[in-house]
Amino acid sequence: MKWILIFAFGCSLTETTSAWTYHYSKVPMNWTKAREWCQINYTDMVVLQNQKENDYLISILPVRRQSPYYWIGITKNKLNETWTWVGNNSTWIGEDSWAANEPNNNHSTEFCVEIYVNKAANRGKWNDEKCANKKYPVCYKTQCKASTCERGKCQETIENTTCSCEPGFQGQRCEKAVGCPALSHPKNGQLSCSEGSHIINTSCRFTCDPGFLLIGSSAVTCEVTAEWSDLGPTCASYIEALSAVLGFCVLSTFCGICFCWMKHRKRKKVAQTRPTGDKAA
Repeated sequence: MKWILIFAFGCSLTETTSAWTYHYSKVPMNWTKAREWCQINYTDMVVLQNQKENDYLISILPVRRQSPYYWIGITKNKLNETWTWVGNNSTWIGEDSWAANEPNNNHSTEFCVEIYVNKAANRGKWNDEKCANKKYPVCYKTQCKASTCERGKCQETIENTTCSCEPGFQGQRCEKAVGCPALSHPKNGQLSCSEGSHIINTSCRFTCDPGFLLIGSSAVTCEVTAEWSDLGPTCASYIEALSAVLGFCVLSTFCGICFCWMKHRKRKKVAQTRPTGDKAA
């Protein structure tokens, strides 16, 4: 009869969700059967994301003096492949994860990994093994659900469950949309936005009433920095716009005349101060 011991750990940022749990069986199985057992009864074979989780797992598993030990969810299919964790394609391996002289691929096909739970110096270390050998499966059960994070990815660690929010959202469950400052309708013009509000990626377009000319960008977008991509335009009457253009032309012309006059003065001054050759006796 199978005996299962469940270890729950950590607390969520909310009252209703806790972090994932570890589970194991006292029935040894080959690696493939062990993973199937984990997937049927829980989520998958255990995946370790860092040394802290590795150490925690060892602290809750029963001590065994000799093999068989426990399968963990890291494997490969070919000799020259990279060791990869099941499910998330992570390739995390700590500096001290492997036991001394491991992985040694002693039998040419040692493509699965067990974790030692004895009291020797290699406790908590990994050893590559033939997948057909029988070990005890260690599984995890996730607490993340599709509804855990409204607009984000649920991430579980030893101590909590958190939501990694999509750009433009925040809050414990990514339920709050982040927006740009509200835009004002331009005087003598209209404003319309694609989402009807000012959340991230919203586009807004400006138009002017008949008889008025739009000066500036006609469209702006709320960027992930919660700032608009451009300043809002203004709507000027054609008389005001023409006056502005004429004023700019007059100013440009005046500046050009001043520049030419100063350049001419400089040349004249240089010519006057240039030394002349000695006259013949």
